Amino acid sequence: MEKTGFEAFGFWEKLTEEQKDRLKSRSREVAYRAGQVVRSADSECAGVLLVKRGVFRMALCSDDGREATVSRLREGEPCVLSAACMISAISFEVQIQAETEGVLEMVPAGVFAGLMKENIYVENFVYKSATERFSDVVNAVEQLLFLTLEQRLVTFLLDEAAQQKSDELKFTQEQIAVAIGSAREVVTRGLKKLAGEGAIQLFRGGVRLTDRKKLYEKL
Repeated sequence: MEKTGFEAFGFWEKLTEEQKDRLKSRSREVAYRAGQVVRSADSECAGVLLVKRGVFRMALCSDDGREATVSRLREGEPCVLSAACMISAISFEVQIQAETEGVLEMVPAGVFAGLMKENIYVENFVYKSATERFSDVVNAVEQLLFLTLEQRLVTFLLDEAAQQKSDELKFTQEQIAVAIGSAREVVTRGLKKLAGEGAIQLFRGGVRLTDRKKLYEKL
C-alpha cells in the first residue's frame, strides 16, 4: 500500500521510516457489502480498523443473540476494540457489521502491538481510541438501563439527524430496532405514535423529522 489512512493521525510523524514501512506493508483494504459481518463477537482478533468509505456498526452481543448498537463508525474513524486481544484491560467483545457498502483498512493486531511496545505515541493513540469507544459502550448501556424506549428512539433520530445534517433519515424500522436494542414491532408502534403527534413523518424506508421541538420535549 503506497499510502495509509493512518497518516492522518498524530502518531504517524513520530514513527521511524522502518515503522512507517512496516505499517504500510501490512495494511490491506477490504470491501464489504451492506449487512456483511466484519467481526463477530466470538471471532478471533480482527486487528485495528480504519473506515475508508461507508458506515460500520459496532455492537455488543448477548449469549442469547440479542444486540445493542454501541456506535457507528464513519469515514476516517479508527476502531481498536476490534483488536481487543492486544489490550489486556478490555475483557468484552464487540461485533462490527457493515451498515452500508464500504471499505475498511485493516492492520493485524500484532503489527500495532509491536509498534505500541516501540513507540509511546502509538501506545497513546491506541489507548485514547479505546477510551473514546469505551465511552460509547458506557453511553449505550446507560441508555438501555435508564431511558424509556421512546426516549431511546427519539435520541437515535435526533443524533442521526445531527450526524447526517439532514431531517430525512433512510433507515428501515428493522435497522432502527437493532440500533436501539428493541423489537421491530415495538419500534413500529413508537414511530407511529410520534407520527400521530406530528413530530415525524414516515415514508418507505425512512423517517423524516418534522418537529424537532416536540421530539426534544420527549427527552
